[in-house]
Amino acid sequence: MQIAELSLTNFRNIHKTKIKFNNKINIIYGKNGQGKTSILEAVYLLAITKSFRSSSEKVLLGHHKEFFDINGYFETRSGQDVNIRFYFSPSEGKNIFYNGNRLTKYSELIGRIPVVLLSLENLELTYGVPANRRRFMDLLLAQVSPVYLQSLQAYKKILQHRNSLLSLILDKKEKADDLFPWDEQLAEYGSKITQRRYEFVNYLNRKLNAYYREISQGNEEISVKFKTNIAEENTQILGDGLKENYLALLKKNQESDIQRKTTSAGPHRDDLLFLKNGYIIKTYGSQGENKTLLIALKFAESDYIKLKTAKEPILLMDDVFGELDNDRIRYLMNYVTHVGQTFITTTLKDKFKQTGLSDRQYFQMEEGKILQ
Repeated sequence: MQIAELSLTNFRNIHKTKIKFNNKINIIYGKNGQGKTSILEAVYLLAITKSFRSSSEKVLLGHHKEFFDINGYFETRSGQDVNIRFYFSPSEGKNIFYNGNRLTKYSELIGRIPVVLLSLENLELTYGVPANRRRFMDLLLAQVSPVYLQSLQAYKKILQHRNSLLSLILDKKEKADDLFPWDEQLAEYGSKITQRRYEFVNYLNRKLNAYYREISQGNEEISVKFKTNIAEENTQILGDGLKENYLALLKKNQESDIQRKTTSAGPHRDDLLFLKNGYIIKTYGSQGENKTLLIALKFAESDYIKLKTAKEPILLMDDVFGELDNDRIRYLMNYVTHVGQTFITTTLKDKFKQTGLSDRQYFQMEEGKILQ
């Protein structure tokens, strides 16, 4: 899947522009604050329906504008044309159209245009809180499995209901026995989520180390440990057995959950640990090692999407080259020549002169305008 053309109106500092892209490598360069990242953000919005920079569409609206409009024209490998439009105004809210038809559920779009975002702000994956790593797994797995996305959405709703019920039970307004049907549903969907995450971590442990070594030119041992409280560590997680484990744990923790008015066990508590030579990399690794891990992780993510969907994801690389040495830049450039369509933002156009890239196109960004 490739994006052939993008039209933007009143999006951040971009008043109106239309861009036709190269089907391989697109390099958007210019000074900071000119709107380079906004191009990547627009592509991401069309694919994921949410921004990677803000949780509110109002922030994306140009100053004193009544609406913003994003139109993307995509081409599939079979030659089929796809149009996705994202329209927002404070009065009408968020509206997304697929080939002219308004979507009633935005989740219907997830996975149709797979994307992978590489930004050094993603270092929160290694340095940040567990919620960041769960979000990473959820976004990736939602793009490759509609069943995962449906299970995740159902799980979150059931978890909310259960937590509300825990409060009512503590206040003597409901009975503890009323938890049973919610526990059944929570275990049903929660076990499916954790199973899929576990399978993905197994994939990472087969692929991540090789990518890390190629980038670092070292011989480190990189591994990933999946932490979940609904199964014993270092044990094989199985579907039905996992569900039974989860149900038993919910029952065991019932009294403490009531006292705390929150559910203490489940995939909403899962986490990933990234290890280098057996030590947690966010604690014992340098910033350079964490950056290398992030790049390796994103390449593995891209490969996983291709494996599961037979689609080449669009790779969005946001201003990563200013922080990397020449060896890592050369490796990144070698990688993107062998994958699908790539978008790169940079303030350093000259860094690409010695990379040997042939199939590329440059776009200069200045004050929200594309100068070609």
